[in-house]
Amino acid sequence: MAIETHLFYFSSATQLRDFSGFTVEPSHQARPGQEPSTVTMYMVVAQRSGIGQREVIAEFPLELHAEIFRDMAEATARAL
Repeated sequence: MAIETHLFYFSSATQLRDFSGFTVEPSHQARPGQEPSTVTMYMVVAQRSGIGQREVIAEFPLELHAEIFRDMAEATARAL
């Protein structure tokens, strides 16, 4: 069984204030030569304020973790 990591694509919580519209989306990733050969990760995607570009800000192996992070990111973005 592979150990999947949690990935964050930002360096501080204050950067979350630059985003809005947080969503959770599945991402099916191929892993040739590994077992399992495909895995579903859950991306937290948000829209960057000002330019409207959607960006992946984090990835999780479990949908529940992604949903919890999405909720925390929304609350943090509003509070900053």
